Amino acid sequence: MVSTVLRPLVTILHPHRPDRWRCTAGLGSRSVNDRRARLVSQPPEHDSDGTGVALVSATPTFDFVVAANRLPVDRVVDDDGVARWQASPGGLVTAMDSVMQGRRAAWVGWAGVPDEDVTPFDRDNVRLHPVVLTAQEIQDYYEGFSNETLWPLYHDVIVPPRYRRSWWAAYREVNQRFAECVAEVAAPGAIVWIHDYQLQLMPSLLRELRPDVRIGWFNHIPFPPVELFGQLPWRDTVLRGLLGADFLGFQRRNDAANFARACQQLLGAHATGDVITWAGDERQHG
Repeated sequence: MVSTVLRPLVTILHPHRPDRWRCTAGLGSRSVNDRRARLVSQPPEHDSDGTGVALVSATPTFDFVVAANRLPVDRVVDDDGVARWQASPGGLVTAMDSVMQGRRAAWVGWAGVPDEDVTPFDRDNVRLHPVVLTAQEIQDYYEGFSNETLWPLYHDVIVPPRYRRSWWAAYREVNQRFAECVAEVAAPGAIVWIHDYQLQLMPSLLRELRPDVRIGWFNHIPFPPVELFGQLPWRDTVLRGLLGADFLGFQRRNDAANFARACQQLLGAHATGDVITWAGDERQHG
C-alpha cells in the first residue's frame, strides 16, 4: 500500500515498507525510526571556476534532493566580462532556502543557458546539479508544452491550449533526463521533492529508477477540473506520472479534489475520503 498526500503540510505514512517513516511539513522531518540514508561516496575535492562557487570533481549523493525546472541561481556577467552566479528571485527559492539549510542537500535544474554543460557546484552549502537542455528542447518542452499547452489548460485562460506531438516528445525526454540526474545524486532512501507542472512525468520515471527514495511533488499552479484536464491528449500518462509520487501537494483543497476526480474518471481509480486506490496501490489525498 502506498499513501500519497495531496496537500502542502501533512503527515505521510508508508506502512507497507519495512522502514516505516513519517514526514511532516512538506517532507521536512526525519523518519520515525530516525534512520538516515548512508552516503555512498565521500565528499569530493573542490576547485574554483572564478564565479564565486566551488566546483565538484565527483558525484556524491544527498539525503534531500530538490528538482525544479530552474536552478535557484542565475548566471550574470559584469562589465568586465566576469561571470558569476547570483540568487534567482522568486518564492520557490526563498521557501526552499530554510528547508535545505543544515541538510545534506542538492538541487537539480536547468542553469538557464541552452546547450551548456555546466559542472555541478556548491552554493550556500547546497550542491547544484545543472541539467543540460538544448535550444530546441527549451522551445518545445518549456515554451511549447509547458507554457502553451499546460499553462493555459490548467488556468482555463481565454487563449486555448495548443497541442503538438513534438512538444510532448520533448516534455517526456526532459522529464526522463531530470529523473536520471536525480537518481544519480540521491542517497539510498533519500527524500526527493519535485516542483511544478514542468515535471509531472518525473515521479513515476524516478520511481522506476530508484524505488527506494521518497518522492514528493508540489504544483505551484491550479490543477483543473476533469472537464478541462480531459482535453489533454496525454492525460492518462500525466496522471500515471504523478501517481509515482508518495506525496502530492497542491495550492488549494479544490485542486487536490480535482486531481482525485481525474484519477477516478480517467483511470478508474477509487477514491474514498483521503485515499485513492489505483492498480493495487492506495494513495492518500487531502
